[in-house]
Parts: sequence; structure tokens; C-alpha cells
Amino acid sequence: MDDFDLLDTVLPQGGWFAVLGIKGKTVEQKLVATRAEVDLQAAEFVEQGKNVFFGCAKFATDTSRKKINVLALKSLWLDIDCAPEKAAEGDGYETQLEGMTALRDFCSHVGLPQPTIINSGRGLHTYWVFDREVSRAEWEPVANRLRELCVNNNFLIDGNVFDAARVLRIPGTKNFKQDPPLDVTVLNVGQPIAFDAMKGLLGVKENTNIFSEPIPDFVPNEVTLAAMSNTVQRFKNIMVRGEHGCQQLNYAYANQGSLQEPLWWSALTVANECLDRTTAIHMMSSQHPNYDQVTTERKAAQGGAEGGPHRCETFEKHNPGGCKGCKWKGKIPGPIALAKEVDVDPEQETAPEFLEDELFEADQEPTHKIPKYPFPYQRPTHGGIYLPAVEEAEPFCVYEHDLYVVKCMKDPNEGHVVLMRLHLPHEGILEFTVPLAVVAVKEELRKVLAKHGVAGTQGQMAHLASFVTASVKNLQYQRRAEIMRTQFGWADDDTKFVIGEREISRAGIYGSPASSQTRALAAFMKPKGTLAAWKEVFNLYARPGLEGNAFAALTAFGAPLFKFTGQKGAIVNVIYKHGGTGKSTTLFMCNSVYGNPEGLCSIWKDTSNAKMQQLGVMNNLPFTIDEITNISPEEFSDLAYGMSQGRGKNRMKGSSNELRENTTTWQTISLASANASFYEKLGSSKVGANAEMLRLFEYEIAPSEAVSVEEGKFMFDHQLKENYGHAGDIFIRKILSDPERVVKALIEIQNKLDTELSLTAPERFWSAVAACNITGGMLAKECGLHDFDMKRVYQWVCKTIRGMREEIKPPSEGAQAVIGDYINRHMQNILVVKADADKRTSAAPLPSLEPRGELLVRYEPDSKLMYIITREFKNDCVERQINYKNTLAELKTQGFFKESANKRMSKGMKITSPAVSTLIFDCSDPRFLDMDELIPVAEDVSRGD
Repeated sequence: MDDFDLLDTVLPQGGWFAVLGIKGKTVEQKLVATRAEVDLQAAEFVEQGKNVFFGCAKFATDTSRKKINVLALKSLWLDIDCAPEKAAEGDGYETQLEGMTALRDFCSHVGLPQPTIINSGRGLHTYWVFDREVSRAEWEPVANRLRELCVNNNFLIDGNVFDAARVLRIPGTKNFKQDPPLDVTVLNVGQPIAFDAMKGLLGVKENTNIFSEPIPDFVPNEVTLAAMSNTVQRFKNIMVRGEHGCQQLNYAYANQGSLQEPLWWSALTVANECLDRTTAIHMMSSQHPNYDQVTTERKAAQGGAEGGPHRCETFEKHNPGGCKGCKWKGKIPGPIALAKEVDVDPEQETAPEFLEDELFEADQEPTHKIPKYPFPYQRPTHGGIYLPAVEEAEPFCVYEHDLYVVKCMKDPNEGHVVLMRLHLPHEGILEFTVPLAVVAVKEELRKVLAKHGVAGTQGQMAHLASFVTASVKNLQYQRRAEIMRTQFGWADDDTKFVIGEREISRAGIYGSPASSQTRALAAFMKPKGTLAAWKEVFNLYARPGLEGNAFAALTAFGAPLFKFTGQKGAIVNVIYKHGGTGKSTTLFMCNSVYGNPEGLCSIWKDTSNAKMQQLGVMNNLPFTIDEITNISPEEFSDLAYGMSQGRGKNRMKGSSNELRENTTTWQTISLASANASFYEKLGSSKVGANAEMLRLFEYEIAPSEAVSVEEGKFMFDHQLKENYGHAGDIFIRKILSDPERVVKALIEIQNKLDTELSLTAPERFWSAVAACNITGGMLAKECGLHDFDMKRVYQWVCKTIRGMREEIKPPSEGAQAVIGDYINRHMQNILVVKADADKRTSAAPLPSLEPRGELLVRYEPDSKLMYIITREFKNDCVERQINYKNTLAELKTQGFFKESANKRMSKGMKITSPAVSTLIFDCSDPRFLDMDELIPVAEDVSRGD
């Protein structure tokens, strides 16, 4: 079969060849004049890794591959899919062997000769070659009859191949849908068959070919235009139904020679409203003995001008009893209803099976493609979802607007979900997700779709559920479900950055649908207004005297860089002791880089869990919290400690004894506003607060007249709230353009700060925060996002850090200080008595100091020993987050802590209690505690002085 040439065998001589190269969603089509051009183009497509197809017909011109342009054909063909997934769907066979067996049985049953068979890679293409060329008008009834026989005999074939403009694979090319690619080869060469003999074998009835003529050039009336918004009317659709169509028109066609003019006239009114009217009106007239072409045209045109197609009652009037037994009687207004078919969008032929991620162009709305609808659903030219008329009189409108599945995804909370897209005429294009579990329950699906703007009848919803399910099944064969993002910020080894529903990479900005975890915050990250109007507001902080405000706002650009310092989390707390100095505004300015200034801001009343959850979602974006002054020292300590750790609390699953996956992690800078210092609050909450303090970059902003009240009110309260969310994308793309340079600059600036300020290792945390904001500010300025004087900001940072080192002294957490602090807080709980005191003997001395409250500390002046009840001291350490064991170990090393032992703490008092566990300390060394000096103070406290 090496010398067999399929194209020379199955194609007519004249006309234009069509050759297509398809790779993914890209389709390149050529119409060429010669076979040599076909071979050259096919070889070029193969070299490019494209699947190569040829038109099974020849075309009259090189303008299009539409069937209206078909010149002639010379064969009938079938496409038999052979693949496990096709067999699972009931659309094909498991293997080629099964497909060959089914083909042989079909040919034997119908009486067809053995065809030419092509191995398409996995499937089979078959051809019955005619002895002569035929027109499309001759070919279509034969093709339609072959399709009918395939369906009736349950022979599984691609139902879309019965189109004169169909394309199939060229032998000698590659099927690149497989990996590795498979060869397209000739398996068998059949013998030509006479066209008339083929019609006889298939049982094609005469005079059914005339409904396939090219669409005439005519202008329909207003009624037809309204009906044709998503459907078209063809007279052939009525007639090919045969006995299941209109009995009156069947009678009129079969009895033309003796037909009375009123019934003929009614038939012409229906034909005149159809796109194939020219063919139809003459087909219904040509067998009458007095037939005249001109008269027929004039009569039909008159019918169109006088009110359109006749209804069923008019036909019954002209031919009484002619509607008896009609399946459509009482169900349709007239035969014209049976003429409708979906005006299928021609773009669906080459539409992709699934949609690739779509690129967001700067300052432009994304252009959304529409995927190929799953069989048998059709997309009309003007949009929507339709089912073709099969058992029904007319095509069924599943939904009036474009609605389709974009992709399948996995949500961390909702499981598998489908991302859907809805096109509405006034609201534009809307995206939303639907849990796959909901799709399976029609009533639940109806509720969810209605929530997102899909208004359908109960009948439509049943079909929509099937449409969505079929779309999901198709997608599951095409690609894996994507994992939805649970956090914003850096992703995929820092090659991508997520902001709201956008995923930024070097290649561009793509859509990234929000998961249930990010959805609430993502809603605030949609750009609004213009970049220029936002920049005008942001640049207010470029004015001299506002360097503290500028530094806080630059946290927007510093937070994404914080990860590269190796730190987990930090807090910038801006203190505004005077009202009206704009503490909320500073936070809003920071947020406006990425989205809604107020919507992204947390407030002090939010629960601790809510704050941690939002921190986890923001991840590498700045987290802002307004008015934290009212937070208690303990709550702020927990918040600050959590921020510095970079993750929220681990939690158990409610249904099993195992940990939940903890996705609440972050590496970012948080920006807070308050009217008091939190260094002071941290120090009062516990002794060991250094870890939190060292991660707190705190400074005060004094009132300034750099921005007038009137200007600030307009710019901050109005213009900023209408223009935001543009700068973040630009800034992140700047980082991604050369991340190595950015990290290098960040390290250099931090080293410069460390050297210039002689910072110690713990204080390098402050320089890390400062370096991030300064580096981010410099990069943002390179992008043209602001006009801040970064040198002036740097100088302000140096001055501020020097001030922090001088004025802010974190409390000591030494072991001696822990004991001293405990004694100071329990002056009323001390017993001072000599070691040999015992009230039961008359010679023993009495206590010099008795406790006014609970007895917690015993001091013996003669032995210089102090006893502290173990349980109470341990609880105090836990409450104040002090390491109990380390404290005792340190005091043991220093010789101050002797041992633990049981002791009757009240010995020497009137009532003696049982012995309890105590900690024994040696107070003979005044470097530890000078209890003799403290006793007078304790006495004063005890007396209430």
C-alpha cells in the first residue's frame, strides 16, 4: 500500500484543497490550488509538531472552508473513535480491534462493501469512494442516510463527521495528541463503488437531495429575524423527518400534480420563511403540470409579504383530515416550528476542548474565549446553550446566555469545584465556583446558579446539570484539576506571586480563582479607578516632614521582600498621640497598593483567630490592624508572639484524632496604629517579652501641617477610596524581572544600616524591617509609582533606630530579677521569723512580720534562708511566660538556690500548717536579695502605710 494515495483517490479533480495544522488550541488553515502545495504544507505542519488534516471535499474558492463553498465530493466517510475513555463514555470502542470488528459487522448487516481504512493513531477513518464526483446537494441525503443507519444499528461513530466540510487526518503524518506521537497509516484499500449503487444499498429516497442547495440571498421579514436570533429555519428540516414531520407538507409534496392551489399556497408560505426557500418553493411546485418558475417565485414572495407562514388550522382548513394522527398536532402553532435548527457558531468548530490560563493585559479587560461545548450541546452564533431538535419539534434553549465550565479545581474546604463563567448583556462577564457535590443535586445547583445570576426554569436546570456534568467529564480527560491557592504572596518556589484573583509571573498576569479560604479578601483586591489618580494621593507623603508616614506606607512594598531576610514576621507600630494626625490614613495608603484601602484593614475588635487567619491568607502581603490601643497587654503579647513565629496555632480535626493541615503561615511585615507604646504594654504583661519586643519597630508621628485639612479630606477620604489596586501588580513584576538583583540590593542596604548604626545581632531585626521598606520603596520609585525622596527616608530611619536604642530598654529577664519581681509583688504574703521560733514553747521569739494575705514566702533572718512555696511560684512563671526550670538552674549555678524541700511555712505563728513543697534560697549574699532592707518595706505594706 506504499503507492496508494488517499487524497488522489477520495478527492475530486477541480477546486481548492483545504489543509489544516492543529496544535493545542491553535488552528492554522490553508486553501491551496495544487497537490504539491498540500504536501509541502503538510510536511511543514508535521515539522512544527502539528496534527495535519485535509478537507474531504474540494472547495469552489479559496475564501473559506464552509460547506456553502463546497464544490464537489467523491466519497463517504466515517470517524470511529477507539480509546478507553471513549468507550467509557459510550462514544467509541476500547481498541482498534473492537472498532474493526464493529465496522465489519455494520458493513455486513447493511450490505456495504469493504471501505478504505486509515489508522488515525488510535481511531479509524473509513472511506467509500464513488465512481464519479457529486455535488453537495447529491451528497448530503446519502450522508444523512448513512448516519441514520449507524444510529439505528448502534454503530458508535463520531456524529459530527456527516458534514461536507469535514476534515480528517492525512496518512503519512503524525498524531501528536499521543506521547510518543503515533503514525497515521493506510490499513486497507477498498474498491470504488458507483454512486447510484451506494444510494441503493443505503436505501436513499429520491427527491430528498434538493434541500441542500446553497443558502439563497434574501432578506427575511421581521418575524423571521426575531426567530433567527439563535436559530435558523430550513425547509429541509421539516421534510427529512419523513412520517415524523408535517403530514400536510408530505401530502402536498407527494401530490403536486393534483394539488389544489390553497394547499400549495400554504406550503409556499412556510417555504418562503426558510433560508433554503429558493430550493424549497420550486421543489414543492415543479411536478405540477402547469409549473412555471417565475409564477412560483412571485406567488411565494406574495406569501411573505402577506403575513408569513400559515398555521396548522389553515392547513387543516385547506385539507381537512390531513393533520389526523400527526404527533405534533396541538403541540406546535404551525409547520414552520419544525424547520428550526440552531444557528451554530462557526467558531465552535475550532474552539479548544479546554481553556488555557488567560493572560491579563495591562489596563485592558481580558478577552475570554469560549470552549467547545460537549456533545450534543450547541452554541449559537449569538450565544447561549441549545440542544438540537431530535425528539422535540424545535431546538431546546438550555440557557439564553453564554455559560460554561472554565476549569476543574480543588478547594481546600469545598473539595472539587468547577470554575464557571457567565456572560450577561449588562453586567459583563462573571466568574464563580460551584462545588462538584452541588452539581449532582439539581435543586442545589439551581440555588447556587441563581445566587450567581443564572435564572433558569426547572426544565432548563435539569439540562444545565447535564451540561455541566458533561463538561466536567470532558475536562477530566484533558487535564488535572488545579489546586486553588489558599494564600496570597509567593508561590511555586518564588516564581509566581498571587494577589487576589491574579497570579503574576515573568510570563505575565493570569487569572487565579479565589478559593473558599481567600475569597473574602480577594474581593477587596480588584483594581479601581486609575493608577495616575492613586499616585497623586500616594505622593502626598513625599512632602518634607512626612517621612514617618512615608516609611509606614512603604510597608506595602517592603512586606513582599521580608521573606528574603529569613525572618518570619515583624510589626511596625505607628504611635499617634494626638487626634487628627491620620493614623488610619497611613494604613489605608499601604493597603491601597494592592486593593481596597479600608476593606483590607483589620480592626482591634476582630477576634484573635480572625487576625491570625487573615495573616495566614495575606502571607507575604502587608497585614494592617487599626486602633490596637484597646487590646490588652496579654492579647497583644500573644498577637506579637504569633506574628513573630510566622504561623497560627495547630488545630485538631473535629472528626478524628489528628492534626488539621496548618495553612496559616506567613512571612510579612504587619503595620499597626495606636496612641500608646506597646513596648510598655509588653513589659507590663510579662518579664520575658524580649522576643516580641525585638520584632516591634515602633515610633511616634507628631502632628504636621504638610497636608492641609481640606486637601487631606478630599485626597484621603475621596480620591484614595476611588483609585487603588493598580500599583501592586506593577511592583511585583518589577521584582520578578530580576529577583537576584532585588535580593542583592536588600542585603546591601541591611548591611549598610548594620554598619552605620553598629547594630547588635538582636537589633538586626530592626534593620531587616527598615531594609525591606527602603529597598521596596526604591524599586517602586524605579517603576514610577511614587516620587518619595528615598535618601531623606533613609536618614529618618537611621535617626529613628538610634532613638529606639536609646529610649526603649526591654526589661531584663535575669533569674535574680525574676525572684526580686516575685517578692515585690507579694509583700503582703511574707512571714519573717527566726529559724528556732515555735509558739508552743514559751521561750521562742515571736514573728517580726506576719502576712496579711496568703502565706507564700518565709524568711528567717538568723539563718538567712528564704522559702517560697513551689506550686505558687511555678504558676506565676507560667502565667508570665518565664522558663521555670531555667530560672532555678541559673540561680543554682550562681549559688543562690539551694534545693527543694518540704517545710512547715507557718512555724512560729499561732497556728502551724502542715509541711508543703518549697524552694530554698540563700540570702546571705546581698548581691542576690537584701531581705533585711526589704523587711521594713514589707512591714509598711503590711500596716497599710
